[in-house]
Amino acid sequence: MSTPKDSRIQIPGQHASICLHTWNGDLDNAKGLVVIFHGFGAHGTYPTVRYAAECLASANYIVVAPDMPGHGLSDGLKGYISNAESFLQAGVEIAQQMKEQFASQSGGKLFLLGSSMGGTISLAVAQKMSQQKESTAVTGVVLLAPMLMLSVGTPVRYLLSSLAIIPGISTAALIPSNSTSPTEQYRDPEKRKECMEDGLSVSGKMRVGSASACVEMAAFAQSQFSSIKVPFLCMVADEDVVVKNQGSFDLMEKSPAQDKAMKRYAALHGLLCEPKPLVDTIQDDMVAWMDSR
Repeated sequence: MSTPKDSRIQIPGQHASICLHTWNGDLDNAKGLVVIFHGFGAHGTYPTVRYAAECLASANYIVVAPDMPGHGLSDGLKGYISNAESFLQAGVEIAQQMKEQFASQSGGKLFLLGSSMGGTISLAVAQKMSQQKESTAVTGVVLLAPMLMLSVGTPVRYLLSSLAIIPGISTAALIPSNSTSPTEQYRDPEKRKECMEDGLSVSGKMRVGSASACVEMAAFAQSQFSSIKVPFLCMVADEDVVVKNQGSFDLMEKSPAQDKAMKRYAALHGLLCEPKPLVDTIQDDMVAWMDSR
């Protein structure tokens, strides 16, 4: 098990210092740079993120996994996302800064990878970077059980949005969510135990503002489906009860990307917490897709 190097960066325009976890691998022979965005309540060294990072580092990729604001060792109220736009912009700033920092070692190749909420962030960041006339900035996006659609209707969405701007209510942990339930996400007992014992993750009910921000991030991603051209691999867990897989199916149908692929597995939401041999297949598919680009 490799140990990442930790560092911090400041996000321009935001009062947030971000903690970064970096697995350098073999810098002289790196295939590219991968920025991994974690799911809600997790962080850059949460087991599911670390499994992906160690796998990719061993395949000679430079890997950077940030703790997003309000998560892990980064600044912010634990488990709180103030709003979707600033959260996604933090992701853009992180990806751009890391691309510049490792430009000479990565050969200009930048992959974004994320699970659950992190998948939504990855796709949105790639889209926002392309809209900033950096169409070649992102080589590819890997989505692991992405949060592209939630079981939230329009009335509830607007109710959450209204409550999220009320001081005191926005930060209150009132929203039940199976996104923080290990038994609904992780099949392998040892990996589930590791996730449950992680001291930096967020458990229990979601803060109102965070629930609203997650809904808005998914809604933004959906609004972009018909214009997403970045190459992507969507990895779907067929037994997922945390997110609605219809979001992934809609992305595949609506995106005009010439390079898009979907892999489906008889798995729970936490794909990398499946037992062997399935988890080996998932990791091999992930690395093979990136290697081919």
